[in-house]
Amino acid sequence: MSITRCADIAAARWIEQRPEDWWRLAVRGPVCFDRYARLRTIPDPSYPGQPETDVHVDVPEDNDQIGIVLAALAPYTDTPEDCYFLVWEGWPSFHTEYSSPRVSIPNRGYFHFHGSLADFADWNTQVEALLGDTAPPPAFVWPADRAWCVTFDVDPHFATIGGSAEVIAATLALTDVDVVADDPDIEPPYYH
Repeated sequence: MSITRCADIAAARWIEQRPEDWWRLAVRGPVCFDRYARLRTIPDPSYPGQPETDVHVDVPEDNDQIGIVLAALAPYTDTPEDCYFLVWEGWPSFHTEYSSPRVSIPNRGYFHFHGSLADFADWNTQVEALLGDTAPPPAFVWPADRAWCVTFDVDPHFATIGGSAEVIAATLALTDVDVVADDPDIEPPYYH
């Protein structure tokens, strides 16, 4: 199997129809899971108003960090071969001639892709072949059974993971990436 464009966006309608405010949905993900965690792609800010450019850490690329989380989530879905990926349309990788149905929430549009969780290991190569340019990270990833969802907006320094208690425990146990418990009712710190 491989990552492909989705001409039918029906599987993503649940994202479009979520009741959350657009910013809340785009950044923190759908509020419909038992537990949540945050994958911090860089550490949280040390002080209010800290610019992200002040952070100098040696961490894997965003797609590599997302890949580690997705590999840990694979056992927690009955549909690992049937997963969906939304990628924000604003990345420079999407040129004006790129045509594919878009999934939309207010202030954000996404291109819809399909593949297996195993395909994500080769995300960069496969998506670069589709786009003819750099593969941006996915903004949303979920399996067809919606056992969990990973949300990673273009602006914050973290991805939000929603799922069962077992799903979140598995991500919190990861040692190759920085995952912390999250409460969707409490705003995390942001860089400015």
